[in-house]
Amino acid sequence: MEHTSAPLAHWPADERVPLDPRSIGEVLLDWARTAPDSIAVQWEDADGSIRGLSYAALAADAVAFARRVLAQVPAGEPIAVAAAPGIDWVTLEYGAALAGTPLVPLNPAFTDSEMTHLFDTSGARVVFADDEHRGTPLLARLSSLATQRAVQAHRLADWRDLLAIEDDLPPVDADQVFLVQYTSGTTGRPKGALLSHRAAYNSAAGMMARFGAQHDDNWLNTMPLHHVGGSVSVVISVLSVGATVTLLPGFDAGKALEMIPRTRVTIFSGVPTMHLAILEHPGFDTTDLSSIRVLMAGGSTLAPSLIRRVEDAFGASIANAFGQSESPNAIMTSLTDSDIDKSETIGTPLPHREVRIVGPDGNTLLVGEAGELWMRGPLVMEGYVGVDAATAARTLDADGWLHTGDLCSMDERGLIRIRGRLRDVIIRGGENIYPAEVEDVMLSHPAVAEMAVVGMPDDYWGEVPVGVVRLVPGATVTDEELEAHGRASLTGFKVPRRWERVDSFPLTASGKVKKFELQQQLSATGGR
Repeated sequence: MEHTSAPLAHWPADERVPLDPRSIGEVLLDWARTAPDSIAVQWEDADGSIRGLSYAALAADAVAFARRVLAQVPAGEPIAVAAAPGIDWVTLEYGAALAGTPLVPLNPAFTDSEMTHLFDTSGARVVFADDEHRGTPLLARLSSLATQRAVQAHRLADWRDLLAIEDDLPPVDADQVFLVQYTSGTTGRPKGALLSHRAAYNSAAGMMARFGAQHDDNWLNTMPLHHVGGSVSVVISVLSVGATVTLLPGFDAGKALEMIPRTRVTIFSGVPTMHLAILEHPGFDTTDLSSIRVLMAGGSTLAPSLIRRVEDAFGASIANAFGQSESPNAIMTSLTDSDIDKSETIGTPLPHREVRIVGPDGNTLLVGEAGELWMRGPLVMEGYVGVDAATAARTLDADGWLHTGDLCSMDERGLIRIRGRLRDVIIRGGENIYPAEVEDVMLSHPAVAEMAVVGMPDDYWGEVPVGVVRLVPGATVTDEELEAHGRASLTGFKVPRRWERVDSFPLTASGKVKKFELQQQLSATGGR
């Protein structure tokens, strides 16, 4: 497609590749017929051995799980899951797809209040869960909450013990809801985005086509499956080419480094905090990484310095994928993009995504101007559950445009740059400060491992930027040195005068910094 002559920041949808009309369950069954012996999923068992399940075996288990799900709820009624990534989670994901029951992933770390919010808003009346999460009871806690709300709680590992229907599975259309994916909650209470089979599958397939994924690829999943970055961007992406997903029960840098050479991983993905943890692990320099050909990144803006550091260290090409719970895998760089484009942009929209950059008046801006990223097409969410109509309409308007809340610009080639979140914009004495710009500069300081800039109220300026940093282990740096580094590249008003050190950041499940929590912490410890 040619977009170089358009003065407006608008990318028409690329519809040259038709949408796949199949439901996700149909795709799984097709692979079971055409590549029955290919390994679909593998993981490390309790005894330390590597176990694998072929597409034929996974499909048979998924059908069996679907029959048990439909003995619990009718087709069309959602079911929930709260568990660590594992083979039973993946089997349930496909079982729910075959049963036509929308899946509601729950973060096992959620509090009772958060769990009940998701039960109440999603309408799920059955939940499958692990016994425990990080040493604390999970199933018992959910069982207590479930009893209060007429919800049945089952141990996920015992799914084979449940009664099953004898009837044939119902037909499932690609327009039906596949996932009720709750937002990560960077700005407040999570909302449930309704993703269809069509949206989830085709967004995943489009991403895999962009970087040339192959049937013999092996993707090491480090993401939680209760996040769309794991359940769709990895699991369903792998399904689209009949490849293998290798599961870790949770992110551990040492275990990831062990599994890469052991299972010959070809695709490794993670949010920036995960890449940093692996690079800083003492075993990194001695690990054989030769099998890796693609590094996938996402979850937040990547600093140019981090992209170059990761590519150089792994000896592989990186691709940065951008999406939301409401619209996964929407924009992406290509492996053949220049180093500058990969480090400074998130790429161009993937197929079937119409995108424009919009000003406060709702009009499309010119290329190079910063405004809100809007997108529409058949691969965005159907809507929300758990919010009032007015709130939902502010995100997905009557014309089908998804208002992402991301502040971006587009160049004449259609490459999109993230400037930050609309709510992140700090207005200091009438001057706009975009945290992402400041963070990129500060991350180039050799002592800074991670960085976040948040706005805090100020009696004189109205609002001022505050820098929060996690230092590289063993590094030291003064506030004056940090400020001087920022002033070398930024106008003075953009550079924080107040600096705080932290050992870790409050993160969502997708690895994004919860800036509203940082602001609360700063208010409690330092006021203004």
